[in-house]
Amino acid sequence: MILGCGADLMEVARFEQEVARRGDGLIGELFSVAELAWCRRRRRAADGYAMAYAAKEALFKALGTGKLGGMAWSDIEIDWPEGAVRPTVALSGATAAVAREMSVTGVHLSLACTRELAVGWVVLEGARESADGDRLRTVAARDHVGRGEA
Repeated sequence: MILGCGADLMEVARFEQEVARRGDGLIGELFSVAELAWCRRRRRAADGYAMAYAAKEALFKALGTGKLGGMAWSDIEIDWPEGAVRPTVALSGATAAVAREMSVTGVHLSLACTRELAVGWVVLEGARESADGDRLRTVAARDHVGRGEA
């Protein structure tokens, strides 16, 4: 069952301007070491930064919460291992706790980028219980809550 979906569109040039204005502090706040490595493997690192940022924003939207409370950018890690067909998402901290409360068993992510725009699209998969406790639909659990591929 789909529990939530979210999309975000980011202008690559706008992200480049913010990085130029705020420097490494912004990059360090938003991205993990692994995410930075993924972004820097690209022909233009700014494309990767914009896609990863859009993916994180899309995930907060899919949760239906936005980024609030104890949630942190570092709670969401985007990875696209070299040679892999699709990116993966791993959740931790307060963001993972919200996902567990929602019974999220999978996070599906799609990314795309043009020279001007980056987009992140997230679909949350899981099972919800009805008021009488019966499962509406059973979904195979992933190895780790909030970790999935699409």
